[in-house]
Amino acid sequence: MTISVTQLGNFLKAMVDSEVLLYDLNVEGEISNYRRNSEVAFFVLKDSNARIDCFCYNPPAINLEEGAQITVSGKPNYYVKGGKLSFLVTKITKKDVKGEKFRELMLLKERLEKEGLFDELKKKPINTNCKKIGVVTSAEGAVIHDIINVCRRRNPTVNISVYDCRVQGIYSENSIIRGLKYFDNSNVDNIIIARGGGSNEDLASFNGEKLVYAISLCKKPVISAVGHETNFTLCDFVADCRASTPSVAAELCTQNIGGVIDDLFFRLNRQYSHINTLINEKKNRVFSSENLLTEKFKNLLYKYSNKISLQCLSLQSLLKNKLTNAENALGLSIAKLGENNPTKILEKGFSVVKDKDSTVKSVRQVKRGQKLDVIMSDGTIGIKVENIEVKK
Repeated sequence: MTISVTQLGNFLKAMVDSEVLLYDLNVEGEISNYRRNSEVAFFVLKDSNARIDCFCYNPPAINLEEGAQITVSGKPNYYVKGGKLSFLVTKITKKDVKGEKFRELMLLKERLEKEGLFDELKKKPINTNCKKIGVVTSAEGAVIHDIINVCRRRNPTVNISVYDCRVQGIYSENSIIRGLKYFDNSNVDNIIIARGGGSNEDLASFNGEKLVYAISLCKKPVISAVGHETNFTLCDFVADCRASTPSVAAELCTQNIGGVIDDLFFRLNRQYSHINTLINEKKNRVFSSENLLTEKFKNLLYKYSNKISLQCLSLQSLLKNKLTNAENALGLSIAKLGENNPTKILEKGFSVVKDKDSTVKSVRQVKRGQKLDVIMSDGTIGIKVENIEVKK
């Protein structure tokens, strides 16, 4: 016969609900992973060998801190849809003693604290602007994706290396230690030990004594990002820094370049505005100086233009006077030349005696019988010398 999963679940629920011996059980154990909303409380009840999930409607107003030893009354409940067996609590009684595992954890914490492993003076400063980050965690969980997303958003240049290790179970502590030693001998700036939230049992590996010693011996800064903000482990106390979540650890290791770029643009815009203001001021001064120089140049130009005009007028008057004097002198010279014109002299009755091309200036230049030309104002007379008389 073959049945469906739903039929199997209904059968198991019917078996649990019909068993009278399970109706009103008193179960004692240590409380873990307690959380509640307005009407329902959820927690884990455990001892050294087993655990069971519990829920309680309208829980009592008592302080149910982690590790408290309690006795609960109620009955088992099988949830068919989720395939999960849990315990429906109707009554909670708190004892005055802590659970055994919690006491052991507190004793270990006290001993390690006395050894100085949690001393604040020994903690190394965290590099807040990492170039390379080593992450010790499971490569399959959501934790590494959260760290990568935060780092990439804040600073895309960061290099993230992951050591894939177990974060829960028997061999997880040694696996985490191997990851620590691997990165401690590498060139990473910070080491992040990370895992998501869970019960105290899930986080037990991070309370291991060997892991605490391994973290204390690390040369690189170590950030513990284990569980949620309400969880704590011994790993948190010995690490150089405790981050409430893996995402916060990523923020601690990276500088927000987006914010730096925004700040840089703001500063550049402010400088640009300041420079523009200075340029405009200089421009205004140049324009004012230009206008002032233009006005001064115009005044000088007008002044020297008038001076040059007066000098031109004076020069014109001087040239005109000189020209008039020159004209007058030329007229006198022309008149004098006119008076000394040979033609004018000839018109007065004088004549010129020529021997061929030469002028006869003395009687001693001629001989009897020589032919000469006598030039007068209105013509020329050819003569032949008959008589020569020389004055004594």
